[in-house]
Amino acid sequence: MMKLNFVLFASFLFVATLTLAQKQEIIFDVIYKDEKVGALHAQETKVGSKSIKVLTIETNSTFFFIPIYMESEVTAIQQDGVLIEGTAYRDASRKSSDVIATVTKIGFQLYQRERNGVNDQIKNKNLTFCVVDLYFKEPVGVTQVFSNMYSHMLQLKRIDTGKYKLITPNNNNSIYTYVDGKLVSIEANTFVGKIFSVRI
Repeated sequence: MMKLNFVLFASFLFVATLTLAQKQEIIFDVIYKDEKVGALHAQETKVGSKSIKVLTIETNSTFFFIPIYMESEVTAIQQDGVLIEGTAYRDASRKSSDVIATVTKIGFQLYQRERNGVNDQIKNKNLTFCVVDLYFKEPVGVTQVFSNMYSHMLQLKRIDTGKYKLITPNNNNSIYTYVDGKLVSIEANTFVGKIFSVRI
């Protein structure tokens, strides 16, 4: 009887957690040379003070008759608005663009990070705004964001009302455009030219 009660209680907790979880998903068409070449999915799940954001992208195209593909996934887990764990993965036809990266909060304002086998630490900093956050809220007043893909802080510049430029180390900069606080499009510079992601 006690075992049955435990199972019922555990089931109740599981159902209650699912009920309390708040989910949001945003989908973008990825456009290259006026053709849809893939899709971008941004999903956030909130349970209490914890937030889990997942960004996935998959694209397929050709450049001078050469097949080009790219798939990536970024995950950011935040507690009370502070990043506690993040991962990033990218597999691309240009193998030099492949990425495997992780960052984990291991102490007060202290993170352990690894990117493509290189390990070090981020000290004296709480990571409170990540690139993946750009998909869910307009970064009003934000000048730096943490990139799980690059494992570094990136500069963010407001260039117009509702428009922000994200500056990356390899100059593959992106422009994020918001209307009424919601992200509606991203214009990204890549080695094959400009790629647009348009909210649907």
